[in-house]
Amino acid sequence: MRDYTAPGGYNRILSSLHTLFIGSARAAGVSSDRAGIPRAGGYKRMKKTTIALAALLSAAVLAGAQETLSLELAVTTALENNESLARSRIDLEAAERAVGVSWNGLVPGLSLGAGTSRPNDGVESTYGRAQASLTLSSGLLSAGKQARLAYETALLAYGTAERDLELSVRKAYYSLGLSRKNITLIEQSIASAQKSYDQAEAKRKAGLAPELDTLSALVTLEQLKPTLQSARLSYDDALDSFRVLLGMDGDAGVDIAAVDEADIKAIDVAGITAVSPSVSALEKQLAEARATLSAARSSVYSPSLSLSASYQPTYAMEAWSDSGSVTASVSFSLDDLLPWSSARSAAATAQDAVDKLESQLASARTSAAMEIGSLARKIEQSRSALESMRLNETLAEKTYRLTEEAYRFGTKDILSLQSARDSLARARLDVSEEAYTLRAAVLDLEYALGVPFGTLGR
Repeated sequence: MRDYTAPGGYNRILSSLHTLFIGSARAAGVSSDRAGIPRAGGYKRMKKTTIALAALLSAAVLAGAQETLSLELAVTTALENNESLARSRIDLEAAERAVGVSWNGLVPGLSLGAGTSRPNDGVESTYGRAQASLTLSSGLLSAGKQARLAYETALLAYGTAERDLELSVRKAYYSLGLSRKNITLIEQSIASAQKSYDQAEAKRKAGLAPELDTLSALVTLEQLKPTLQSARLSYDDALDSFRVLLGMDGDAGVDIAAVDEADIKAIDVAGITAVSPSVSALEKQLAEARATLSAARSSVYSPSLSLSASYQPTYAMEAWSDSGSVTASVSFSLDDLLPWSSARSAAATAQDAVDKLESQLASARTSAAMEIGSLARKIEQSRSALESMRLNETLAEKTYRLTEEAYRFGTKDILSLQSARDSLARARLDVSEEAYTLRAAVLDLEYALGVPFGTLGR
């Protein structure tokens, strides 16, 4: 058994601690791993332009080379390559295709036929037949309007999906910037802890500081290293999720650009007309429901008109004979007028749907107004908090410098120095976190108002 109380025993304790953690506590440093809604009718025109531009802008990223990815390029890449948005694009194209063929109910049904017969009297006959028919009803006439409304709803849903994706990308980008800033702060704390340990060790060897100061400095240094590793792992996980948002391969190199500190000015939403995504979606749903109700009521009280024409030439007994007919008929279902009929029941169900959507729309408008007000207040509170935290950061920096200088001259102990360093690290992290909170709140407000991202607070 080793005697750590013998001369030189303390050095053996120190050496054991070095080996237990990561080896030499005198490592020079730690390296860091780097890591509007389209208008109806214009979708086809804007799609080719957007896709071509996005393909050019995102080609460098998707090529696999690790280069700095700006926020706007990240947004463009996501809009082009995100799988969820691609599925929404398919739904939109299907709705657009349905509008293009919504008039096909007005095309008459056409049929051609031919045959031959030989009855018992032995007179064989050969004939041909051509027939056309068309049925007009109120449901047929409203089909085009309903298809158009369905397309507008799909167009709005696609635009909302784009906004949702852009909001997620921007928040994730700023969150990655915060995570990387946190890693940098931990690295700076490690460098400061390393410096404190070196100073404590030098003082111990000179007989100016107790052995406990050196042990305390070493433990503080080593405890920061797992924290750094955990922060890097969290950053890598967030980066993987970010790649999924952008539709990139899991091994694609991504290095985001440095995120500047938030400098958000006061925001006045009084003169902005809000276009809430949830309210807009309910308005489109209500328009569809009203069209369905109108069609259901028309089917109860409207007749249907049937038109048909046929022509049949026949060859029999070595002679041709022609026959044909033109028919027009109007029919009205009396059963549909009965209160318990399926048509009346469908109309009542459609009315219920309209009533519920009107109630939901009123609630959504109230909630949207409340959300906008809450976000505006949150932004002002965050701006004030950020200003205060920046002052606290300045104070913490000055306190740490003075404490470090006092420690070198022996008027402060190691615990005071560690406390000042921890306060500085906490103050810096508080500023970064509050800056992210402020940016996220501004993004949420822009989303709630329906204005382009990056327009508020400039």
